[in-house]
Amino acid sequence: METIAGARSGPAREGPGPDAESAVLERELTEAVLAGAARSDVLHALARATGRQMRLLSAEGVPLATTDGGAGVSAAVAGGVLADATGPVVDTLDGLRATAVPVRAGTTVAGVLLTLGPDGPRVRALAGAAVTALLIDAVRAGNGSVEVSSQHSPVDVIAALRAGMVSSSVCAAAMELGIDLQRPPAGAVLHYDGTRLRAWSTALAWLEHPVQQDGRTAWTVVEDGTMLARLRNRLRLMAGDDCADHVVAAHGSHPDSPMGMAGSFTEAERLLGLARTQRVPLLTFDRCGVVQALLPLPRARLEAYAETHLGPIRHRPELMVTLRAWLAERGSRQSVSQQLHLHRNSVGYRVRQIKDLLGTDPLLPAVSAELHLALAALDLLAADDRRLNGDDEPVSARR
Repeated sequence: METIAGARSGPAREGPGPDAESAVLERELTEAVLAGAARSDVLHALARATGRQMRLLSAEGVPLATTDGGAGVSAAVAGGVLADATGPVVDTLDGLRATAVPVRAGTTVAGVLLTLGPDGPRVRALAGAAVTALLIDAVRAGNGSVEVSSQHSPVDVIAALRAGMVSSSVCAAAMELGIDLQRPPAGAVLHYDGTRLRAWSTALAWLEHPVQQDGRTAWTVVEDGTMLARLRNRLRLMAGDDCADHVVAAHGSHPDSPMGMAGSFTEAERLLGLARTQRVPLLTFDRCGVVQALLPLPRARLEAYAETHLGPIRHRPELMVTLRAWLAERGSRQSVSQQLHLHRNSVGYRVRQIKDLLGTDPLLPAVSAELHLALAALDLLAADDRRLNGDDEPVSARR
């Protein structure tokens, strides 16, 4: 918390307005609490940010943590603040004036936050930036004064994580579901490519795991590839024999914070598209090879890289398939001949064309690495096209 607090000290510095400043502070405090910081750390960070003493009170007005060891307020005053009937300026029991901010979200109530001294928009904005962090800390600690009545279903939680909208109430609901946002899981996606949609939906509903479904696709969170493989296998069994070869799954990376969950889900969706294109049942971030380096890149950069290294042969299907086989078989004309059902001389002719058009030998180590990456970029672009175009046609219908 020292870094957070030290980044913004003193109440009268120039810079972004209260809204921008409080938004940055809210993100930093929330991430710090999810990483293990305590409410006292939050209060000290606020004290440095505002230049004021801070006090966190229970719903009855009793001090829970302070930066100055001061008193609280009466139960009636605290209740008025929480009911929006009193404040924002209140008097403490030790005779000081303070700005009061209710620490609540929906039906989740953790108390009242006081900032000692004169009221002002910046003070209120910065104090409000700590509400999410303090609620998370209170729910995590199991504070008896906290009333938690989750307003989010498991579907809501997954949807919020996919959208990167990690509020205090979402965090509380996630904890109730056993999702540890202090160590964020990976975003995962499963897709059913068969014809028994009703069986697929029923299987998803029977899972004792939070899932958001939209037709053939379902999103969830997993700790690792082993958990995802178990979920996939269970869905195959629950949905029936027809689903045996039609459930494809993928997961993204483990983000550093809950705010990074949206990016992990995006990675999972791109990897799912790649898995469907390559017809592999399971593809995870840690086992997707060079594609890891490509996932964060926008389409324009992928297109540019592929065009730079494969442009002269990119629209020659016979040369592209030969290049893939040539690289995979490390230049074995016999193996490529058998794989592509071509005469050895035909393979040699095509390879000479590839070398002439590319102006280099594909088997040179540096060139081979570049071509592998360019081919992976093309695969990812094709998978993205399929996903963005909503190609949900069952595999059985395409065969």
